[in-house]
Amino acid sequence: MASRPNVFVTVGMGPWPFDRLLEGLRPVCADADVFAQTGTSTVTLPCPTAPFLTPDEVRRRLASADVVITHAGNTVRLAQRSGHVPIAVAREAARGEMGNDHQVAYLRREQERGRVVGVWNVDELPQVVARHPKTAARLVHDRPLPEPADSQAVADRLDDLVAELRAARATPSPGWAASAEHARWRNGNVQPFGRHPLQRYAFAWTHLAVLQGPHLEIGVGTGEFAGPLQAGTGREVFAVDVHPDYVEAVRRFYPEICVVKTGLRDRLPFGDAAFSSVALLDVLEHCADESALLAEAFRILRPGGTLVVTVPRRHVFSWLDPDNAKYRWPRLHRAVYTRRFGDAAYTARFIDLTDGLRGDMAANRREHTNYTNADITALLEAAGFELLEVTGANLLWRWFQVLSLLLGGRARVVLGRLIALDGRVFRASRFTANLFVLARRSV
Repeated sequence: MASRPNVFVTVGMGPWPFDRLLEGLRPVCADADVFAQTGTSTVTLPCPTAPFLTPDEVRRRLASADVVITHAGNTVRLAQRSGHVPIAVAREAARGEMGNDHQVAYLRREQERGRVVGVWNVDELPQVVARHPKTAARLVHDRPLPEPADSQAVADRLDDLVAELRAARATPSPGWAASAEHARWRNGNVQPFGRHPLQRYAFAWTHLAVLQGPHLEIGVGTGEFAGPLQAGTGREVFAVDVHPDYVEAVRRFYPEICVVKTGLRDRLPFGDAAFSSVALLDVLEHCADESALLAEAFRILRPGGTLVVTVPRRHVFSWLDPDNAKYRWPRLHRAVYTRRFGDAAYTARFIDLTDGLRGDMAANRREHTNYTNADITALLEAAGFELLEVTGANLLWRWFQVLSLLLGGRARVVLGRLIALDGRVFRASRFTANLFVLARRSV
């Protein structure tokens, strides 16, 4: 390798920024000729960059690079097939870098027996790059690459799986439903959220999957509920959100959903009585004006249309609400958040309010509201809705949720199961931490 190695960095072509990896490259740029594909990140580096590259450009840069640094995605195998021992950094869900931790699991597995160098602390990147020639030579000698997959065998296996799923869809059974998690979406009569830690999705599915006509989810997030609803029921699903990253994620992963970015106080871009159902799943406590948003939901619902609302409930453990830490303990919140995600991320989310948001909440709010039963009833009735059902779930989940935000890996999986169990045990709305409301627009 030359005295100044040629380093190619790629974070992938998805919608999730990977600021942590790019920030760790700054000292590498001083000692190497670095080119970085940066994706959706806004981090500025002291080296040449491009947000996205064509496949041909990726292959060309792989061919000319001395060192390849990448996220723990498909590029790992591509770099290996190009003759490299890639340096890989896993995206972590707890840092907001991915929707789940599959890259963490993949990189840990590859580290044990694969031809890859895993980096878990990006501050170590300069040292890892400096010793990479010796490390790569050892791994090339000790760990041969697996043989490339037979393309015809892969195609045949995929054909077999498709046939199995079609058969399962035609004659669903309890065993199939338990083992084919994603295929369960394909039948609106099957509950895909029965084991999900957040019981609000199961509640919403129960009341929305049986309806017909167009549906709107306000505050769709990454589409975790709207995607399965559309895929499992065939309903025409629309969505809005104020976060551009969420909107892009839905467009990428659920292209069948028509999703629109709106402003915090914008009138919803739909005509009167356009939808047969509307969902606000843990959205009211984040919005700029609850009454105005509910008035919009009333306007766009058809007479007799269904509204599903979920909110956090005020109860004995509400003080644990992590979304209120930035208000109640600002110094502690800043110290913890900065340690995990960096000062730039903290500034962008909680100091720079040009987008009207403080974190995930409207900047004009002074708390992540936890509602009493009377609070939510008064809001909905004032907007003209008739309440049909008020229930809830969970009681102890805030204890598990706070730990889940601070921990990762196996601990986070275990805590998710505890949250799910808590949701199944505590169900009476008078004693739960979350309120679920079914309402309809008065005729």
